[in-house]
Amino acid sequence: MEKKTVTILLGSPRKDGNTETIAKALAKGAEENGCEVRTLRLQGKKLNGCMDCRHCWATGAPCVQKDDMGEVHEAIAAADVIVFASPLYFYSWSAQIKPVWDRLLPFYAENSKIDVRGKKAVLISAAGDTEPECFGGLKESFRLACGYTQWEIAGEIYALGLYPKDAAANEGQKYIEEAYELGKRL
Repeated sequence: MEKKTVTILLGSPRKDGNTETIAKALAKGAEENGCEVRTLRLQGKKLNGCMDCRHCWATGAPCVQKDDMGEVHEAIAAADVIVFASPLYFYSWSAQIKPVWDRLLPFYAENSKIDVRGKKAVLISAAGDTEPECFGGLKESFRLACGYTQWEIAGEIYALGLYPKDAAANEGQKYIEEAYELGKRL
């Protein structure tokens, strides 16, 4: 059996924050299950928004823009499972991870050179909020996007009440355990 590749896209602006702490637990479980885990920190990368120019693949690369999205495109193409690790910001994605979704268009263009349909996707999100409804917009966005991309949802973790930055490590043990177990099933 071929080793699965799990790519974790860290969409938090804070290194070692709550979302990343939970994502590391998932990585540990996945590695123990024999997966190869690759982590890509999006903070500090130049990820422009989609221009909707419809020139995907015109230069041989997925996108005509010259930014760091090429690295993300490669990571997504190589992955069997893509983990979107994003803190909840105003009921949706962080600014670091949102351009990734917007720039998936090349994979679905008529002239796409890479087929990414059939992959699995996981969402990990942490919030300081304490009401489960706060994740409603993010959940719907993730589910609709996975429907469009034809990705199977392999798991979702919505971690409530995690603020400040180290709350997951100190008070979020149930989320860490949930992520570790999810990783073991990937």
